[in-house]
Amino acid sequence: MSSFTFNGVSSNTLGIIITKPIVRPTWLPETEFTPIPGRPRQIPYTKDWYPNISFTIQACMSDASPAKVKEVYDTLREYGTLVISTSPDEQLNVYVEELDPDCKAIMMAEFPITFRAEPFAYATAPKSQSIMGDTVEVNNTGTAFVDPLITIIASQATTTVTCNGVDMIVTTPTEIVSAGYPSTYSISLDCEGELAYYTKPNGDKVACTQNTKGPFARLHTGKNYFTVLNVQAASLTMTERWY
Repeated sequence: MSSFTFNGVSSNTLGIIITKPIVRPTWLPETEFTPIPGRPRQIPYTKDWYPNISFTIQACMSDASPAKVKEVYDTLREYGTLVISTSPDEQLNVYVEELDPDCKAIMMAEFPITFRAEPFAYATAPKSQSIMGDTVEVNNTGTAFVDPLITIIASQATTTVTCNGVDMIVTTPTEIVSAGYPSTYSISLDCEGELAYYTKPNGDKVACTQNTKGPFARLHTGKNYFTVLNVQAASLTMTERWY
């Protein structure tokens, strides 16, 4: 029997019985079709972004007492992570879109639950590895591209991060240079948000996106290659994902 876990709470704990096997959605980029006068077919234009997808889990409750329904309402609300038993190594970022109880007998109810899922299905645990050196291989075993988080401990005024032959130049913030490049400072490149910031020894984060030049790294499916030289350390954290 299928089950799901939302924000760490199992459907079994809530007394929700899944009546149909759960299959997670998949994502395709949105495509628009434009008619051109004189041409027999419309011209497709595929966008760069992926839409959110709604899907409904068919369920019921054998105990639909007011107290139990209140517990479900208090738990299944707003935004969170969803793990379904048919894909236990993946998690979805979802909004609870609709709860639609329909009483069938005393204290029993059908209880379909509709979620709106953001793209994509993510691994439940991130991967990290060092990328310091010449031609370091990073393997993305997911089926979708990944925009990683890269962390650098600088040792000179500029650092070049090369991903699959494409360079990003990072100028070390003045505060780190003036302090003599201590290892207690780090520079982070948030490639998904296309933001850069550095972290002070006390944990404060300071934006420094203006200190970067060139595109943020993107990992395609399969093997990717990094070159990061002349630094004290350089590492990458990625959460693989699937369409």
